[in-house]
Amino acid sequence: MEILRIAGIGLTGGFISILIRRLKPEFSMMIPIVASFTVLLSVLPYLTGIVGELMSLAESANINRQYMCIIIKIIGISYLVSISAELCKDSGENAIASKIELGGKLIILAVSLPVINRLLGLIREIMNG
Repeated sequence: MEILRIAGIGLTGGFISILIRRLKPEFSMMIPIVASFTVLLSVLPYLTGIVGELMSLAESANINRQYMCIIIKIIGISYLVSISAELCKDSGENAIASKIELGGKLIILAVSLPVINRLLGLIREIMNG
């Protein structure tokens, strides 16, 4: 089972990080980063199936492909920002983590503008009859 491998990577990374923190604190931050990227690489094959399924759902619901791509980008940005901010928080850099989160929110807003614009256009059409 994939989840057992992911949990094993996480627990092993946490254990090694605790051990190294006592001996070489300056290297202890590298272990969570390596563990995080290892987990990400191990779940990457699932991403292809998820994206394909979302695209086929959008197609069957007659949703513009461009809008589904935007939603997938937003989800990706959210995950990347969350992981990056958590790694910064783990290393005690809360100020950097909050700036990463702010940057992510602004990028999500910028990426979602075409969807917001289309939604407002639909509302205008409905209001004007």
